[in-house]
Amino acid sequence: MSKKLFVVLSVLLVAAFALSACAKPTPAPTAAPTQAPVVTEAPVVTEAPKVFKACQVTDVGGIDDKSFNATAWLGMEKAQAELGVEIAYLESQQASDYEVNINSFVEAGCDLIISVGFLLADATSAAADANPDQNFAIIDVDWLGQTNVSGNAAKIDQATFLAGYLAAGMTKTGKVGTYVGI
Repeated sequence: MSKKLFVVLSVLLVAAFALSACAKPTPAPTAAPTQAPVVTEAPVVTEAPKVFKACQVTDVGGIDDKSFNATAWLGMEKAQAELGVEIAYLESQQASDYEVNINSFVEAGCDLIISVGFLLADATSAAADANPDQNFAIIDVDWLGQTNVSGNAAKIDQATFLAGYLAAGMTKTGKVGTYVGI
């Protein structure tokens, strides 16, 4: 098998696995009930169910930065539209706002506080230590290690490994190059 054909087939195989992993699972068949259900009186609801409240703290880029903050906010808006989640955000104008904004959301009773960007790591970690029953998530950080903090960082190394493998398989000169950010 030629090297070029091997590379093309490898890429197609990886793409097939990636696409199949994104497919919706097929629901398991359910058996029809064998007898009529018993009708019971519905329980009386005394109060409305609690609405989940997710709150976002931006870094100094602001909510319209066309990057992490804006993308995270789009996700929050989607959660509101599709899941009925109550959402809010606070924009940090300077680094000293991080801790203040996070603590404002702790006091506001947010169920989940999402801080966006590695610049908020120290403030998020401090708030998580001070509020062990509060749930936090942080974007672009996965090293905090606290049980009440979900770190969310892209695994760029995996994608770039595959891109490098593909480039190495396709080069005619024996050389490859890359363009990366900091």
